[in-house]
Amino acid sequence: MLKKDPLGKGLSAILKDVEEKGTSKLIPVEEITPNPTQPRLLIKEDSLVELAASIREKGVLQPLLLRKDGKGYEIIAGERRFRAAVMAGLREVPAIIKDVDEKESAEIALIENLQREDLNPIEIASVYERFIEDFSYTQEKLAKKIGIDRATISNFVRLLKLPEWIKQLIREAKLTQGHARVLVTLKNEAEQKKFVEKILKENISVRDLEREAKKKSYDRQSQFSNVEESLKEVLGTRVDITFKQNKGKIIIEFYSKDDLQRIVEIISND
Repeated sequence: MLKKDPLGKGLSAILKDVEEKGTSKLIPVEEITPNPTQPRLLIKEDSLVELAASIREKGVLQPLLLRKDGKGYEIIAGERRFRAAVMAGLREVPAIIKDVDEKESAEIALIENLQREDLNPIEIASVYERFIEDFSYTQEKLAKKIGIDRATISNFVRLLKLPEWIKQLIREAKLTQGHARVLVTLKNEAEQKKFVEKILKENISVRDLEREAKKKSYDRQSQFSNVEESLKEVLGTRVDITFKQNKGKIIIEFYSKDDLQRIVEIISND
């Protein structure tokens, strides 16, 4: 059975289309430089060593994507292959030269990053956020571009609201994406800390964590808890109500400009 790509069936098609519209040729490695603005994620040294060994035996099987930059070339996609090829001692690498601007170059690089199998949820969320913040994509437009549903993108982007120390635990695979999605719904960092300690000490499942979080929510002594829950279901995001001295606040969380627009549309329609 083929493994389903959780990052979107459109990614391979996009890169394939880009690559098929160019002709591969050999380019000396000294004429190639990385793009300093590209969204390079962490490249593990051991994976480079393995790729370099494969390149020594079989060569570079997939051409790099480059664009002309002065007298040389700048990498659009394929920096990992380039670094491994240099490590393997190659003096030339196959490449396709594309005539694209900086924005198109960065978009292609982001798409290639999403194809990497070893991305952690925070890295995926960061790539999605760059599309939204740097290139003015809405979540809906991005979902259509890469072939996934908008809710998936929203769920990933929400993870970036977590404290940095929790995000680091996710990067280190000590917390799963499922755990993270529960943690982001908790009321504050103190609650998150207690639940993280419980996960790490007791190795509890995501389902058990969801039950614990729901119980914690119900245990909060708030006369407005039912209202909060109703608004959460309608708006699809976390809602907190505070009330003191006969006045209060309704706090509605959103996780991007697109998410804010979605909530405004829901409120306006109702």
